Amino acid sequence: MATVIDPSAVIQPGAVIGNDCKIGPFCVIGPDVVLGDRVELISNVVLGGKTYIGDDSIVYPFAVLGVMSQDLKWQDESTMTGLRIGKRCKIREYVTIHSGTPASDGTEIGDDCQIMVNAHVGHDCKIGNSVVMSNLVQVAGHVEVEDFAILSGGVMVLQFARIGRNAFIGGMSGVGNDVLPYAIYDGTRAVYRTINRVGLMRHGFTNEDIHAIHSVYSAVFDNEEGTTLADRLKKVRKEVKNNKYAMDAIDFIENRSKRGIGSAKNESH
Repeated sequence: MATVIDPSAVIQPGAVIGNDCKIGPFCVIGPDVVLGDRVELISNVVLGGKTYIGDDSIVYPFAVLGVMSQDLKWQDESTMTGLRIGKRCKIREYVTIHSGTPASDGTEIGDDCQIMVNAHVGHDCKIGNSVVMSNLVQVAGHVEVEDFAILSGGVMVLQFARIGRNAFIGGMSGVGNDVLPYAIYDGTRAVYRTINRVGLMRHGFTNEDIHAIHSVYSAVFDNEEGTTLADRLKKVRKEVKNNKYAMDAIDFIENRSKRGIGSAKNESH
């Protein structure tokens, strides 16, 4: 099947369109845009900047992708570092995703992501594979979201926060700290609630995996008098050292988290 371009679409010289694409009515594609094979732009899509969209992705009406960011430090379009969207992504109506700035090598969306109506992903974000962002999710600049995370409707994420893999954030939550992998967070100011047991089982985690992760987080949020977080992690590491997911949770706390992991449901916050 050959590429089909509606006559009303505007494709500026320099744009690269892959094989078997569908460009619908009133789409606007800038000169530095590259589309992979079988990409579909349904209608009224605006693609700007140095934007790449991977094979088999689909973009719904009124999405605006790759344009200059809202970061007031960088307002020279020639310095923008671009947007890269992976394969098989679904970008729904009115989504906005902004270009990276010179502060990074660009905004990135992984493979198999679904970004739903009216969501926003700010400049210089790094979004992993198979991430779901529901309607009205608002992600500020420089946020990192690891693979398989789910952000429910209306979630708002502060700049530079990190959301761990297989995490689930409840609707209308404000995320000001980092979110532990494999966990459920929610609340006006999102806090740790429990292990994301249902989500983990759907991804093939065993009861032993879930128990090991739970042991780590029980130790983390144990406020036993006279102990430090480092003490508690050192102790639990000996118990879970053979479980890769539990060790990944410890690595997140010790190395990947920059904003801290916040409090748990029974703590004041």
